Amino acid sequence: MKTFKKNWQFAIICSVVMLLGTSCDNNGNEPTPNSLLGGEGRILIGTTVKNADGKGGQSYLQQIPELSGTLSMIKGIQIGFSASVSVTGNDIFVFPEFGTNGKQVITKFEHSEKGLKNVAEMQIPPNSYPVNLTRVSDNKAYIPMYNLGKVLVINPKTMSKTGEIDLSQYAYKDNSAEPAYGIIRDNIYYLPLDQIGSNWMPYEDYRQADVALINTKTDQVMSIISEKKSGLCFPTRPFLKDMIFTTEQNDIYIACTGYFGYNPQYLKNGFVCIPAGRQAFDESKTWDISNTPIAGTLYKSASVYNCKYIGNDKVAAYIGVLEFMGENPYTARNTMAVMIDLKAKSIEKIDGIPFTDGHSVAIEYHNGEVLFAAYGVDASGVFAYNPTTKKVRQALSSKGNIGFLHFFL
Repeated sequence: MKTFKKNWQFAIICSVVMLLGTSCDNNGNEPTPNSLLGGEGRILIGTTVKNADGKGGQSYLQQIPELSGTLSMIKGIQIGFSASVSVTGNDIFVFPEFGTNGKQVITKFEHSEKGLKNVAEMQIPPNSYPVNLTRVSDNKAYIPMYNLGKVLVINPKTMSKTGEIDLSQYAYKDNSAEPAYGIIRDNIYYLPLDQIGSNWMPYEDYRQADVALINTKTDQVMSIISEKKSGLCFPTRPFLKDMIFTTEQNDIYIACTGYFGYNPQYLKNGFVCIPAGRQAFDESKTWDISNTPIAGTLYKSASVYNCKYIGNDKVAAYIGVLEFMGENPYTARNTMAVMIDLKAKSIEKIDGIPFTDGHSVAIEYHNGEVLFAAYGVDASGVFAYNPTTKKVRQALSSKGNIGFLHFFL
């Protein structure tokens, strides 16, 4: 039991950040100003070729014209191992790898169908762990600094710092409340706080979902709201943009990961809600999905690893299954594709999408299909699911782990 506990505590560094590798050149293909790299197309895709133990490898960012055939990474720009990416309009922001290795910069690329142009870099403090960007306006964006417990305010055009929001006073037991992935509604930045300890897991005596409400005009913290009744915790993973979303009614839903399924004694996971017109949680809309049977299986969800709202109260998701955790959490294929109905409070397995590992949990919705990146035993790549017909087809084959997808207009 001690070995298992040590494994899941260490594994959470990979599960949460997936950024432990070292950046290096791609055959001398160093991104330089005014050169177009990364291939042609309107689909941006991030891929990782991991080592056998799953703890390291090489990652690439590139463009492709369509999802078909087998993916070639020959034109890929090498980035940090499983580095996170944010996209606003035609601007692409690539964040540094976790820790102090490699270049501690945020790199901005500009998309065109002919290729990616490296247009700017911004130096950041080592080990500050910035992993996402939320656009406020053309001249303003927020970047949570996960390890520092601050939000960097920048001008995304010039890649220059214009301010900083210190959240350290709201941290539990340490100096960082671990600001994760936020969303803007009615000029308020709703920013979930993961509140985790040195083992990258939620504190056992602080199982709740905290959200900082920040005025986007003044950059001042208005309040901290908490959902304490359910015991749900770890609201949003910091590099996955769709674990916080709004419905057609403008209700904000936040997916809570909990302990990633690595603490079998505490498997609570699911969704909390901040309704439209309110700046507080509605506990009647909280849903702990850990006790909800997954139709078509004998299993229940031990964690929400990623999700994508597709409308009409339907959420496409990857959930962790306790029974498939395996000996090596870096490579265990413990992740199942499901459809979740927020209104009916039901979960259904999607047949035809293989169980995947934590390196491939990307989900996108495009042209009426839900696209799941999966790294299965017999097949890997991108699998397209039609929610109307419930049919699945493999849209793209890949020898590596696909961890990021984006479709430009």
